[in-house]
Order: sequence, then structure tokens, then C-alpha cells
Amino acid sequence: MDAQTKLQEYAREFTPKVLLKLLKPNNDLALEEEKKNFLSTMCMFTNRFSFESSQTEGRPHLPYQDVIKQLLLMSFHGFSYRRAKTDLEELHKSNLISRVLPRSTLCDYANREEIKHVLEQLIQTSALFFKEYEDTLIMDSTWFGLRMYTGGFRKVHDKTSSSLEKCRKLHLAILKNSKIITYAIPSSGTANDSPFFPLMVKGTLNNGFHISTVLADAGYSSKENYSTCKRLGILEVYIDFKSNARLKLAPDGIWKEKLRLFQENKEQWDEAYRYRQCVEGVMSVIKKKTTNYLRSRKPTSQDVELLLKALVYNLTIIGRYF
Repeated sequence: MDAQTKLQEYAREFTPKVLLKLLKPNNDLALEEEKKNFLSTMCMFTNRFSFESSQTEGRPHLPYQDVIKQLLLMSFHGFSYRRAKTDLEELHKSNLISRVLPRSTLCDYANREEIKHVLEQLIQTSALFFKEYEDTLIMDSTWFGLRMYTGGFRKVHDKTSSSLEKCRKLHLAILKNSKIITYAIPSSGTANDSPFFPLMVKGTLNNGFHISTVLADAGYSSKENYSTCKRLGILEVYIDFKSNARLKLAPDGIWKEKLRLFQENKEQWDEAYRYRQCVEGVMSVIKKKTTNYLRSRKPTSQDVELLLKALVYNLTIIGRYF
């Protein structure tokens, strides 16, 4: 799939610029209407792409478009095949999928690296609808338990009840106004946040976004991350500082400049940094709508399940505009 070319063209073609300027999202949808909007947005979005690569030998694989749609529906229903079955059958009756796949087949496809790659590209593409109207990027990460009752805030941080080895982590970069996810990276529960910072910032910029402000918590605090933003032309950087940061030991540069602002002009810092809480709301919505734990057991399928959660969230947001 030539993701960047096709998806950029799709966003330009389908998104009337005036529409997003004039219309406000409908945030008061009933659950039934939200599901209907999600189904139509999901089909509208995925029908525009051909995900298959050329196959010259072996048994023909199933259409990836059908697989993606059915995996998204399962994720919308908390990865429960039983709850999604009725909607899957309705899609089949409407000729939106060629056939309803059994759960075992969907689980097999969810354990493939190519599906993971496709989902990463689709998440980035779904954010392109808002490219012209956003300039602030906010980053954070959250944990999902590897089984039921281990993924909430208290359990994750209560190391004796549920260590981080029993969790999987999802790193997110979102836009301030639309709350749409521009970049999502799954990792192990013990992974540090800081190394993912340049990947998400550069990835968002490479997709055509014009970012002038970046917000992140202390987990991303490092001189290198501040320097990365400066090299990319982003000067409004507000990454919270750790308690051991010392101004007199800081070398000259953007890190020292922001540390001085943090220590000597806290009101100005807080005025800019207060929008960081937006990403907390996004993570809360994802967990409430698609469960705060994972049903999958293998690392690849767990990563796919996390990415499906992020894509379901994005498509739900887009459905409120159209």
C-alpha cells in the first residue's frame, strides 16, 4: 500500500476545507447514532484503499479491506466477536464485506506484522482531515493490562498487584483542538517514554502537519528532545521538568531557556502547559469505550489490538463532523 500518496490525496479530495471551519462536531450523539456514524465512517474511509500487495504464488489471501473492517468492528465492541457478530452480518447483507470471517481467522490476521503496519498508516492518515487547522501536538502514554482487572490507573501503579510486565503501553500524539491522534506506537509496559518523542514529532511533521507548539509531561524530559524540536523549527516546547533539573548546571540552549521559564515565570509556563491534560481525556475515552485491557495473548496481536483502539477512536471523532 502506497500509504502516504493515496492517503494524502484522499484527505485533500474528501475534506472540504470550508466544512470543518463552519461545522462543529456533534458531541451529543446517542450510542445508537454513534455506532451508525462509526460504521458509515469506517466504510467510507477504508473503501478508498487497496491494501493488497501482488501475490504470485500460494493460496490467495482474504481481502485486507474486509479484514480491517471486521477487526475494527470487533475493537469497537471491546474485541468481543459475539457482540460484533450482528453488525458483521449487517455489513455482509449490505455488500460492504464479501463474507463474515470466523473469529479464528480474524485472530490469525491480527497476529500479522503487515496488518500492524497498515493500521499505523491508517491512524496517521485519519488525522489528515484536520491538518490545516491544528498547530499544537500533545504527547503521553498509557498502559493496558494483559488481562481483565489489571489495567486501570490504580492497578498499574500498584506494582505489587500488577507489575508493568503485565501491561502493554500505547504512546500517543494528539492534536489540541480536534483531539485526533496523529501518531500511535505500541510498546512493552516497561518501555521509557522519552525515546518515542522524536519518532512521533518527526512522523507528524513528515505527514504534512505544521506544528509550532509541543506539550509533554516529565516522562519525555531530556535535553535531546528539546534540541530535536529546535532542529525541526519548533520553538514553543513545553516538556515538564523533573525535580532534579538544575538551572546552573544546564548548558546554553532551548533546554536552559525553558527551564528558566519553568522556574522563574511559572504562570506563563502553566498557561501554555495546561492544555497537556487534553491527552489524558483521549486516553480515558479510549479505555472507557474499548476496554482498558487486552484480550490478545501474543505481542504482535496485542500491538494490533492497541492500534485498533486508536483507529476506532479517530474514526469515531471523524464521524461527528460528517
